[in-house]
Amino acid sequence: MTAFPPNALPEVRYLTQPGEPLPQRVDVYPTTLYPVRVELPAGTPLLTALKQVVFDQGYTCAFGELRGGTFASFGYYIPAVCQAGTSVATFSAPFEGRAPATFMRGGLTVGLRDGATFTHCHAQFVDADGVMRAGHLIPDSVVLGAGVTADLYASRDVAMTVLPDTEINFSVFQPHAVDPADGPLPTPGGLRSVVARIHPNVDIVEAVEDLAEQHGFDTAIIRGKIGSFVGTTLQQGDQLVSAPGPAVEVMYLDGSIRRDHTGTVRAELTCAAAALDGNVYSGQLVRGHNPIAMTFELALSEPAKAIL
Repeated sequence: MTAFPPNALPEVRYLTQPGEPLPQRVDVYPTTLYPVRVELPAGTPLLTALKQVVFDQGYTCAFGELRGGTFASFGYYIPAVCQAGTSVATFSAPFEGRAPATFMRGGLTVGLRDGATFTHCHAQFVDADGVMRAGHLIPDSVVLGAGVTADLYASRDVAMTVLPDTEINFSVFQPHAVDPADGPLPTPGGLRSVVARIHPNVDIVEAVEDLAEQHGFDTAIIRGKIGSFVGTTLQQGDQLVSAPGPAVEVMYLDGSIRRDHTGTVRAELTCAAAALDGNVYSGQLVRGHNPIAMTFELALSEPAKAIL
């Protein structure tokens, strides 16, 4: 990554949330994540399909991506400023997706809300007009078309449950440990992993590096990859790109996490994010310049050390 002089970088923005911040800024749970890759059945509501491949198989939550295929029908939001002042950001009015839409990719978390299957999914797609768009899918509005693949990493002893957060005055997925579900263990191939929820105003790159260091990862792959940033500062080649806040929704987070020759863990991360203006911004994240806005659902696994 190009080293920019300090005066070339925009000022880092932080958000004053409506509630008192908790002292602990990252909630983390060690776990084993099992790969689950399956094409979801066409004509099925998204939440029904995710229940079948996650909870009906004895898992307690999952992280990953949806890729390819089409949506038969769907709705979505983009981020918006909360005019009521009850939170720093909220959702726009719902948009009805112009279907059939060609799905590109999007990060998702699968967990529970009020005891039922729920997902937090940010998606990039090309709608029936041929325009690329992105946003926060309205889960119970999505009916799958053909060819959508779920590339998931699922836990048996950590759950993700939508609960109120008094700091942000918003309900979000929060991790907690649970007893493993009864039944046979999944096939071999589980990966040593951690699941984390990152709180507001923590820089994502620094958080990823700290988690990898604290849990002894020499290399790691990002499995849980969605949340929101306070705007975002990205690098595209030798150019800087800034997306307007106060919140941009991250469609996915990619990159490498590895220990360098000095023994220091370094993360080089890229993302795509949808901003208040409806545009999609992508590039490499500038370390120290991408703090969390509301929440980030992160999972890391160590591919080199499988648990058999």
